[in-house]
Amino acid sequence: MAAELPSEIMCDILSRMPVKSLARFRCVSKLWCNYINNPYLEIMYAKRATVNEPMLIMFSQFPSDHPNSPCMLSYLEYTAEEEEEEEEEEEEEEEEEDTSYMEEEEEEEKEEETFTLQVNTKPPVMEFLCKSVTYRYPNDIVLGCCNGLLYSSKGHCDDNTLFVIHPLRKECYELPPINIRNSYLRISVEETCGLGFDYSNNTFKMVSVVLREHVSGPNFYQVNEGIYTMVHVLGTDSWHKIPQVPSYPITGEGVFANGCLHWLISNERYGDHSPYLGRRVVSFDVTNEKFGLINAPHGRPCGLVTEQLVDLHGEVGYVYHIVNHSVEVWVLKKRGWVMHCEFDQKWPLPHGGIKVLGFWNQNGDVLMTDKWKEIYVYNLESDSLDQAYFVGWEEKAAIDIRLYQISLFTTRNWINNLKKK
Repeated sequence: MAAELPSEIMCDILSRMPVKSLARFRCVSKLWCNYINNPYLEIMYAKRATVNEPMLIMFSQFPSDHPNSPCMLSYLEYTAEEEEEEEEEEEEEEEEEDTSYMEEEEEEEKEEETFTLQVNTKPPVMEFLCKSVTYRYPNDIVLGCCNGLLYSSKGHCDDNTLFVIHPLRKECYELPPINIRNSYLRISVEETCGLGFDYSNNTFKMVSVVLREHVSGPNFYQVNEGIYTMVHVLGTDSWHKIPQVPSYPITGEGVFANGCLHWLISNERYGDHSPYLGRRVVSFDVTNEKFGLINAPHGRPCGLVTEQLVDLHGEVGYVYHIVNHSVEVWVLKKRGWVMHCEFDQKWPLPHGGIKVLGFWNQNGDVLMTDKWKEIYVYNLESDSLDQAYFVGWEEKAAIDIRLYQISLFTTRNWINNLKKK
């Protein structure tokens, strides 16, 4: 039947299917595989803005003194505890005897609810060589994501080699290195990157903002001459420098949404008026290759505060974490910032830093982790906090946990198409 239908109709039908189903359909026949690997279908699927339930993935790596070491990618699967199911059955029986008593018990159970995450490590989804978490970048293995592609770094001493991976397709593409010690950069630098998609010509672009020297204090606003913007189009063999630079040094993960990359400005002592403005957001239009500036949702709260940008189902999220007090989550809409939720940092959340990973589901529940890589979920409807427990992973391995929005995009098609031009 597939051979009798025009390719446009087949792509239209397949673009309405879940990504996981399409991944299985590729094995039906060579014809179906060609349809699903067609870049036209990828573009159509992306334009439909079909939001699939995100997957929770784990990157594990054993400590190493070498710059690079093997990294394993594994999926995390949600499983309900058998004890919790038995308790629910007992509660249903008791509810017939004492309804009012059970209403109180149910409220207590919501506050103490837990769930488990099974780590599928045998075999892992894929293995690749990346920077050692103890060597150059002490925090995250993954630097960011865009349209189903994740990117990381090998972090050599004289240059920084980035690479892009697609977990669902098990593909890996290495970018040409950025030679950060060259004639016009001269000095050791700080580098912040981000991956975006140019919808005008259907290409992925890696953007790297390089700061020639560390600047702080009163000179923070006057560093344009020390900042360089490098752009790489996936499928080409080099980086090119563009004249546009951000107004301020940037830091953190670049969040791609609505055709733009977004970063926080660096957390430095950048003026007495900064607490009133808060840490603003630097945007980069991937198509026009121009920078912009977006105000923070509000001024900086009192106390010890950390800010974070996060991808919230394709929208930019801004997180204020007043350490050991509360968490605010804002979402950038067309009309400006809109508060999504606010909750107290109470049990089971630990003391100290918290990182928001994104929305756990379509209901907007917030998934979080801490420095010990424990997982917590804030339930928006019940205003409650739950904790997850891991089963089946090595405690000695350094891990990075992320929400992964699965996608049809593949590195292979875009690279091959560019090389043909």
